[in-house]
Amino acid sequence: MRIIIVGGGAGGTIVANRLSRLLSDLVDRGEIEIVVLDKSEYHYYQPGYLFVALGEEEPEHFVRRERELLDEKIKFYYGDQGEVVKIMANENKLQTKDGKVWDYDYIVIALGSVPYPDAIPGLKEGSYNFYTMNDAIKLRDALYEFKSGKIVVGVISLPYKCPVAQYEILFALHDLFIKEKKDAKFEYFFPLKGTHQHPAVSPIGERWMVEKGIKIISPFNVTRVDPEKKIIYSKENIEIKYDLFIAVPPHISPKVVRDSGLANMWVPTDPYTLRSPTYDNMYLLGDITDIQGVPKAGSVAEYQASVVAKNIASRIRKSGTVYRYDGSAFCFIMHSMDEAGYLYMTYTKPPVVSLPSKYAKWMKILYNELYWGMSAKAEI
Repeated sequence: MRIIIVGGGAGGTIVANRLSRLLSDLVDRGEIEIVVLDKSEYHYYQPGYLFVALGEEEPEHFVRRERELLDEKIKFYYGDQGEVVKIMANENKLQTKDGKVWDYDYIVIALGSVPYPDAIPGLKEGSYNFYTMNDAIKLRDALYEFKSGKIVVGVISLPYKCPVAQYEILFALHDLFIKEKKDAKFEYFFPLKGTHQHPAVSPIGERWMVEKGIKIISPFNVTRVDPEKKIIYSKENIEIKYDLFIAVPPHISPKVVRDSGLANMWVPTDPYTLRSPTYDNMYLLGDITDIQGVPKAGSVAEYQASVVAKNIASRIRKSGTVYRYDGSAFCFIMHSMDEAGYLYMTYTKPPVVSLPSKYAKWMKILYNELYWGMSAKAEI
C-alpha cells in the first residue's frame, strides 16, 4: 500500500511524519510506503518572511532541507522526480515532471496557494510583497533604501495567505520607522468595508490604525497600478499615490490542480473529515481547500494535518473512528516591533484577539525557533 503526500510544506511534512508514527509497524514490515513529493529540496518557513523583510533575520534562518525534517522511513523525491504535473484521480495515479507515473492507495494534497500579482495590470512592477523568500528580500532592500514619503499597504483580493499579514507589516514598519526617525506616512486599503474580512477582527485592526494615525481607505478594489506615476487605481474611482507600495497579492491554486481538473481554483473538501467529496481516497489540507470560515494559514494546515493522518490511519487499521477538524486557527499579530497580540478561532467560536504584549511577541519569536524540531517533525 502506498500513501503519497503531494507538497512538502508545513502541512505535507507534518501529515507525513504523523502517518509514519501512526503506522510505524506497517511501514517497518514493508506493508505501507509513505512518499512525499515536492519540486523543492528545501523547506521554507513562510511566517519567517516577515522578519526577513523587516531586516530582523537572514533568509537562511528560515530554510532547512526537507529530508532533515522527515522521518527516515519516509521516502522523499524533489526536483523533476518530485514535481507533480498531473493527478489522474479517477485512476489513482499521478505523474511527475520526469515522466514517471505513480500509483497510490491514498493521496494527500497539501500544495498550498500561489501568490499571483500578474492578475492586476502593473501590480508586479509597481509593488512589493513578502509572500516568497525572494520577494521578502526585495522588500527588505527597498525598505533599507527608503528615506521618506508615503507607504501604502493594501490587500488586493480574497482569499490570501495569513489573514493578518497586512496588519503585521503595517504596524511593525510604523513602529520601526519611528525608532529609526524616518519621515514616513502610512495608508491602508482593503477591498471590503473595514480593515479585515472577519467582522470580529476588523474593528480591532481599525482601532489600532486610528491610534497610530494610519489612514484607512475602504472599500478599495484595485483595477491597475501605474508603476511610473506611482498611482493605484480602483473600481471606486479613488486614486492612491504612493512612494512605496506593499501589496498582499491575489492568490491562486497551483497549476497542477487546475490542469488535473480537480478545481478551477480551490479544491472541494469536507470541512470536518478533510476528505474529498468526489474521491474517497483523497484528503486535502491547508490553503488548497475550499473550506469556508477558516483562514489560509500555517496553523490551520498544522491542525488539519493531525486530523488527516488519524483518519487515514483509522481507515487502514479499520478502527471505524472518524476524526473531525473543528475549524481551529491561531495567529500572532505584531502590534509593533516589541509587542504582539494573538487570535484563536474555531467553526463555532469567533476570533478572540488578545491585548498586545511583549510576552506574545516573544512567544511568536520562540515558535519560529521551535517549529523545526517540534511542529514540522510532529513532536507536538
